[in-house]
Amino acid sequence: MTRMTRKFIAPCSTIALALSMLATGCGPDAKDQKINDLTAENQQLKNELGERERQFNDAVVRENDARSTIDELNRELARLRNGDKVATKNTDGWVTMPSFDMISVPGNVLFASGRAELTAQGRSTLAKIASDIRTRYGDRDIYVFGHTDNEPIKKSKWKDNWELGAARSLTVIRSMRDLGIPNENLVQANCSEYRPKAGNSASGKSQNRRVEFYAVKNSSGIQNNAEARGGDME
Repeated sequence: MTRMTRKFIAPCSTIALALSMLATGCGPDAKDQKINDLTAENQQLKNELGERERQFNDAVVRENDARSTIDELNRELARLRNGDKVATKNTDGWVTMPSFDMISVPGNVLFASGRAELTAQGRSTLAKIASDIRTRYGDRDIYVFGHTDNEPIKKSKWKDNWELGAARSLTVIRSMRDLGIPNENLVQANCSEYRPKAGNSASGKSQNRRVEFYAVKNSSGIQNNAEARGGDME
């Protein structure tokens, strides 16, 4: 009787152990599956990290290109003011230069004093400019510069003219996007009060408050690759 009991208990113990391992998920198949899941998750994280690094590097290159272009635009404008460059002013307000076209819109056309919301006239004006861009400059990058006068901020919510100029150029950028200009063609820039067009008289300040649009030819050589410039940033 004892021998039969022992023979019966041993197989039953083995079966019970196997059932216990399966119930708790500790079998060889469960371990392999866990390893496979962790390996796949690790690979996914590596892929996501690589994509984020690529996007960051692309953003750095684009920012360096934008800085290079802005520097060259300013140099060409300086040469124009000194009479070294010949510009053609079209009947629609755009000025044609060898490597870009530009148009300047008075600030009071687009915004009320101290505000960054477009007026009705401002929306109409931007609709016309966006139409020009879609028709004639669809293959160009569009730089939008915000300019203010040098009056200190007193009553409005802005910390300074830097913030006001940035808010206005951002408002225009978003309006251009909504009017069908691709995001990848738009570049926001802000000069605050530090690129005046005229003096600081009442009439001069009125001229200094403006938004300027530059339609830059991509193939003109104005934009330099960041690597060619050593990747430097001012």
